[in-house]
Amino acid sequence: MPIVARLTAAACAALLSAAPLVAGPVPVDGFQTEVSVTGYNNEPINTYSENADFRKLGRGVGMLQIVHDAGQNPCTAFLVDEKHLLTNHHCIPGVLTDPRIGATKLISLTWVAGFLEPGRADEAQRFVVKPDPVETSAELDYTILEVEGVPTDLFPPLPLSDHEATEGMPYWIIGHPLGKSQHISREGCRAARPPIGPAPEFQGGVRLRHLCDTLGGNSGSPIIDSSSRQVIGLHNSGIEKIGVNFGIPMALILANSKVLKVTPPTPTPDGKPRPLPLIMSLFPKELGVGQELSVVADVPETCTPAFVDISPNRKLTPIPLEIFEKVELSKIQTRYQVTATSTYGLEIQEEDEKGPHTIGYLCSSTNLDDAAQLKAALRQVVAALGQGQMDGSVTLDSGTVNYSFGTYVVK
Repeated sequence: MPIVARLTAAACAALLSAAPLVAGPVPVDGFQTEVSVTGYNNEPINTYSENADFRKLGRGVGMLQIVHDAGQNPCTAFLVDEKHLLTNHHCIPGVLTDPRIGATKLISLTWVAGFLEPGRADEAQRFVVKPDPVETSAELDYTILEVEGVPTDLFPPLPLSDHEATEGMPYWIIGHPLGKSQHISREGCRAARPPIGPAPEFQGGVRLRHLCDTLGGNSGSPIIDSSSRQVIGLHNSGIEKIGVNFGIPMALILANSKVLKVTPPTPTPDGKPRPLPLIMSLFPKELGVGQELSVVADVPETCTPAFVDISPNRKLTPIPLEIFEKVELSKIQTRYQVTATSTYGLEIQEEDEKGPHTIGYLCSSTNLDDAAQLKAALRQVVAALGQGQMDGSVTLDSGTVNYSFGTYVVK
């Protein structure tokens, strides 16, 4: 995979394409359809391991089943503490004021949690939700609802963050598109450029802009910063013609709310902050000759990563660290990225081996600049990757080496 240098970042900026999808089940006047950006990548979450962090976060996300005198509409809502749910204002109470729906009376409001298996909603748990909002804002399009009897050991609340959005930040959006089982938008799901901008004219204010694929029913889904594992925004709409989706920054909701609070970091038993997870994001997942692969890696500040590409025939190609843009996300976390707007790019050439490739990085605070130590670590990592362990750690005499990898296909 040769490295290419660009004359200007703008000259090779990736173009976004949007496909028209189903309108949101609660079509509030002025709200656009949900948007699929460069191909629909909203996947059933049950295809991933129960130990995956996003599966664990998703336990607190459920479908909000809204039944009224004109029928029913699904939205998404997530638990923010032991008795409160967060969703969109245009879901509740807005469903009763939209003339296109024609509803005048709410019959029932139910939070359906644990609906993970397609077609098996009957196995999920249902909790009655009080119809009168505890707090709501049409301007910020959020509503807080009261729900009782939720066992938080099974369905834990999601942590809330007031951090600012950063361009290119990898996100996860977990929800119930079209009222289906829980899905996740993960591949290519990230903050747009710019990450914050004016809301669509019919909404007003400012919005978080993202490129995560959604469908109707995703309204009220959490926008999760995959680096911090915290909710950074509340998804609410999209504009098809520009291929961008929108959400309300959680910082704005937190500043306005008298109920919601920022979630402090959870310490380890010894009182120290929890170690930061390694994040690896690739886009696109399939590409041909002449196309470029975007790689984004978020690592602890103490780590200097070593990147490598592994071909289908297990040929290892080191990727020079110098081609990556280095962005300080915080005092303890750094991002290394090669994207469509970077000075350098990773471009597929005719001679590149066709088929599934594995790409990622090894991370240690010491000794990875030593060729012998790196080689020893790579042997163990390649063996682990061969058994499907895409993230983890290996042990050398000099200490622990962590790693994170992803896959893409050269067509």
